[in-house]
Amino acid sequence: MTRTIGIEWLAEHLNDPNLVIIDASPTEEYLSGHIENAVSASFSAPDYLSYGINTSYGGGVDLFQDPDAPIPFQDGPPEYISEVLRSLGIKKNSTVIVYDNGGHYLATRLFWTLTFHGHENSFILDGGVHRWAMEDLPLVEEIPSVKKGNFVSSIHEPSSAVKREYVLANLNNPRIVFVDSRSPDFYYGSVWKYWLKGHLPFAVNIPYTDFFRDDKTWRSIDELRDLFESFGITPEKDIIAYCGGNPIATLLYFTLRYVLGYPHVKLYLESLMGWASDSRNLPVWTYGNEYLIKEADWLEWFAGERIQYRVRDPKVRTLDVRSRDQYKAGHIPYSINIPIDELVNSSNPSLELWENIFGSYGIGEDTEVVIYDEQLNRFSVLLFWLMEYFGHRKVSILNGGFAAWVERGYKVTEKETIITKPKHKFDVAISPTSYKIRLQKEKRLDNRYIASDSKRLSRIWLNASKKEECLSRVDPNSDYVYISFEENLDSKGKIKGAGELWKIYKGAGVYKQSEIVCFSYSLYEATFAYFILRLLGYPMIRVVVPEKITSIPRG
Repeated sequence: MTRTIGIEWLAEHLNDPNLVIIDASPTEEYLSGHIENAVSASFSAPDYLSYGINTSYGGGVDLFQDPDAPIPFQDGPPEYISEVLRSLGIKKNSTVIVYDNGGHYLATRLFWTLTFHGHENSFILDGGVHRWAMEDLPLVEEIPSVKKGNFVSSIHEPSSAVKREYVLANLNNPRIVFVDSRSPDFYYGSVWKYWLKGHLPFAVNIPYTDFFRDDKTWRSIDELRDLFESFGITPEKDIIAYCGGNPIATLLYFTLRYVLGYPHVKLYLESLMGWASDSRNLPVWTYGNEYLIKEADWLEWFAGERIQYRVRDPKVRTLDVRSRDQYKAGHIPYSINIPIDELVNSSNPSLELWENIFGSYGIGEDTEVVIYDEQLNRFSVLLFWLMEYFGHRKVSILNGGFAAWVERGYKVTEKETIITKPKHKFDVAISPTSYKIRLQKEKRLDNRYIASDSKRLSRIWLNASKKEECLSRVDPNSDYVYISFEENLDSKGKIKGAGELWKIYKGAGVYKQSEIVCFSYSLYEATFAYFILRLLGYPMIRVVVPEKITSIPRG
């Protein structure tokens, strides 16, 4: 059942005796003009200033929040909330309409408290005051008198609000999707207004501003469904909404549950401020998919010498994609040499041969693969894309490559890595295995003129060449964006920070709600752009494979 109400209905029912209209705006906005008969859920005129400073937040937070709670935006106990809602004139059988300025989270924050405490006959005015004013409907400054209601809190669905331990236990649960509804500047950590910058590990980012039309009404159900499904957020998933405190997350919660009708939506009430306040120093990420990039310290343990002595197969393979001569001159211990440039340009391996290459080097379908080259350049990202195209689920890149390993002072060896069946209880040899390719055909594009087969995303062509060229790779009827792969790296050859990268791609107009097609004369450069966009959490990225490269089978 939808919980939005149009302005036409409200205009016709303003004086219904059982109707309670609540303005969720901050006090000053309410005092400057509100819908007739609307009561404010914010501080009163005498109470909203503290020594001349405006303390009104809106969204019911002013009246609902427990001032003694260590984390902001947390409601007081049920008996306290009952008293506040009664003071707004709410009865057990009242019809309650909540509004804000439209396209905002203040109304949904108040709606959350109402419905969590058991008032089911509650709705939100679609488009709010903005849409009301567009139709030249009047606003008044008169504050109505309120007859106290008889509402009593009754929490029927306590599981719709989750706590920190639940979140911690389910961070990497494939059935659960964590969704951050703040702006990308907060998500990527370029804005820092909490104890920690960034977002929960594995969380996807869909800013709440994307939910609305220009008139601040919700977008159509089909548009919203396509938006969420493009990020893998589908009705059968369990979805945890969160933000910095919780007000913005209530808008995400409302949109999924009461506009789209998703059945399994929960709210992490403490949100990032509660997470960051934990004395255990819980992890946060800045990149969208932080697990796609590894640091030398991580690799030294998980693929290093000591763990080889303690586990027969640590299920981590380090792939050196440099030339054979570079590998022989010195490499990371236990790394395997796959000279990707030689394979791509000098041979024509079939799918079966690629399977034999990976399997003979002990790479199984469940093996964690970390790729490196001299720095973080074009060779490593090509193998990264290739393995994702082949359907490998656990692949990442060593940030800064071999140079970063050496800079940390870690051991370098000239010894070939031993690949054979184990003979010792803790055998340091890598055991061959079998490998099965499952092509992910949506990750490549062969015909540059092909129409987009994505029903939900518009297409953006991204030119990642070293120089702005390659016009022949673009559909002549399409514009393209140019971002050289070199713009993604700092002076040491490492990936720039998430916030800085986001500014580059946002500034160029490369938005997540599009299908991104990466192209270049060089497949290396195109796959570099692919890796950066995967790292930032873009949901739909493709690579144009030049026709001359026949070593990457189409399947």
